[in-house]
Amino acid sequence: MNYTIETLRRLTETVLDLEKPAYSLRPEVLAIKKVLENSQSVLNTSREDITGGESQTPNGLALSPIMAIMCADDYMRTIAFIRGLHAAIVDIRERFPDRPARVLYSGCGPLAILAIPLMTIFTSSEASFTLMDIHSESIESANSIVETLRLSDSIERYETLDAGSYRVNPDQPPDIILIELMQACLESEPQVAITRHLISQAPNATLIPNEINVDLVLTDVSKEFDSDSLSTEKGTTQRNRISLGSVFTLNQTSVNKWKHISSNMLPGQSIQIPEFIDQRHQPMLFTRICIYQQHILQDYASGLTCPRTLSTKNEIRAGDTLQFNYELGPHPKLINQASAAKQPGHPSQV
Repeated sequence: MNYTIETLRRLTETVLDLEKPAYSLRPEVLAIKKVLENSQSVLNTSREDITGGESQTPNGLALSPIMAIMCADDYMRTIAFIRGLHAAIVDIRERFPDRPARVLYSGCGPLAILAIPLMTIFTSSEASFTLMDIHSESIESANSIVETLRLSDSIERYETLDAGSYRVNPDQPPDIILIELMQACLESEPQVAITRHLISQAPNATLIPNEINVDLVLTDVSKEFDSDSLSTEKGTTQRNRISLGSVFTLNQTSVNKWKHISSNMLPGQSIQIPEFIDQRHQPMLFTRICIYQQHILQDYASGLTCPRTLSTKNEIRAGDTLQFNYELGPHPKLINQASAAKQPGHPSQV
């Protein structure tokens, strides 16, 4: 094994060491990114136009290759996904020890950073990877990295296409489907549509991430973003929140429930705003991501889990009921509609 591969393997082993807290591993993730960037000869990664090459698909926005590379800087996200994928492969290997675990990586980007590092940990007889991306230069870059690092035996195939049109081989379906095509609150990017499309073809596959929840939380913004409240003492924070529950869930169970829906609207949950709420509380959406088992992205751990203010067409008042749905299409997003409380008087505004 040459020096570059050995360096990548050592860095990956450090990232996979669960005794090391993720927040301490930013240098290792940036070093992994650097190894991969230096191993490709396709992209000029210093281009000023970072959005150049992004694609608007029927199911949402596909980030440009340069933006996809920049996502690796969200190091807590990168660590959680690498650890979660590693654990999923180990579990598949226990079920099928006589063949490699088959991983389909949708939206791999130019570095395939959630997969290539693991190719130094698992042999080609233990795990095989299909790398898929809509952008040809991303696939060309990933291919050049794999060739430079002499890891081509770990590749089952490359696919250059929109994942929304990908057809799973029914004779050799993937054991693991890895999809990271999202922003906070599942807005803009095609995570929901692609998950639905791929899992419907391989219902027994392990989905990574396992589950994405968007919760509605009444938040005291004066404490939520105050620097003093961000400090942690004995594992607790000083934030003031009232959780109202999940408004939308993406997992294998929900995909199965949607299989007969042909419209562009997927049902979410109905949430009632409490009757008496302090004026300081504002409704916000929080994204929670369970990658696999204990590998979870918590609030603020990643750009994917930063809260967003709830956008509504009309004022929300105490006692109102909000019906949430998810709108598919080129600009996917959560939408909500309020129905007024059916009681006399004038409830206070939230």
